[in-house]
Amino acid sequence: MVVTRSDVAREAGVSPAVVSYVLNNGPRPASAQARARVLDAVQKLGYRPNAIASALRAGSTRTVGFLTPNRGNPFFGALAEAVEQNLNDQGYLMLAANTHGYQPDELKLLRTFVDRRVDGLIISGGTTLVGPTLQEVEQPVLVFDDPGSWAGCSSVQPEDHLDAAAAVDHLQNHGHDLIACVVGPPRIGSEARRLAGWRAQQRLRGVYAGDELVAFADQSEAGGDQAARLLLSDHGRPATLHGRRPTALFVASDVQAIGVLWACHELGVRVPEDVAVVSMGGTRAAAYSIPTLTTVRQDVVYLATTGCTQLLRLVADPLTPQTHLRVRGNLVVGQTCGCTVAGSG
Repeated sequence: MVVTRSDVAREAGVSPAVVSYVLNNGPRPASAQARARVLDAVQKLGYRPNAIASALRAGSTRTVGFLTPNRGNPFFGALAEAVEQNLNDQGYLMLAANTHGYQPDELKLLRTFVDRRVDGLIISGGTTLVGPTLQEVEQPVLVFDDPGSWAGCSSVQPEDHLDAAAAVDHLQNHGHDLIACVVGPPRIGSEARRLAGWRAQQRLRGVYAGDELVAFADQSEAGGDQAARLLLSDHGRPATLHGRRPTALFVASDVQAIGVLWACHELGVRVPEDVAVVSMGGTRAAAYSIPTLTTVRQDVVYLATTGCTQLLRLVADPLTPQTHLRVRGNLVVGQTCGCTVAGSG
């Protein structure tokens, strides 16, 4: 049987209002004797206040909604974990939902969070939601994405374009001049920026960057596997390459790169001797692949800490100016780029 505030009041011999004053430290004072009786009754009956009801009375639910395209993706999963830990440390509960990159689901889940009166919303990126939709949301919103697409939101944006260019530059420094690109759907902003970074760095060095060197793939191991087979197998290679096989692959995510390595294994393509690979993300899986991935690591703990700080400032004071921060990744050298073989970085 659930113990109510009225049960505590009867046990303590006071009114329900006095129980509320004691447990909420106001708004009216209670005598020392009444306070002692109420606290004794709470302990005796095992009363637990309804946290949600209390929060609503205070004008806050102490919850934050988190939308991600796929928490099963190692990067988004690690980001969600870091955000959740940060929010928990500050007394907030994170409500997470996967959108699977499907716009009707994104809109439905967004409205569900709003209806549940979350105090704020975090969008992890990799979504097709657009600024005008979020402008209809009263709660503060933080996006891990380009703020240009999200008017009215604060943002923490990984430098996808520059980080992708740095990954390609590393491959070019190993002497590669035919570098293909495995990337997710271009409708997703982060993927479009990584593709643009690959293309810009190729052109900067005067290297060919035609569309036939690009394989669009699902953001999954299977997607990377299929893309690598298209680019590396004899029957899948575009005729415009005149029989040449790419000597390196820039892969836009670690999860796709794991699939690329599997495809190379099955095709008998040695990594990095035959084909070098550099990816993006810096997830835990990158350190345990065979061979270990060279990847541009994005610090999810820093992203989460910075993003949560920005969001909770807006929750505390909606008039706080919106802020926008760009975060660079750092190259973590593994075994797939050729550094350990060539003996150089």
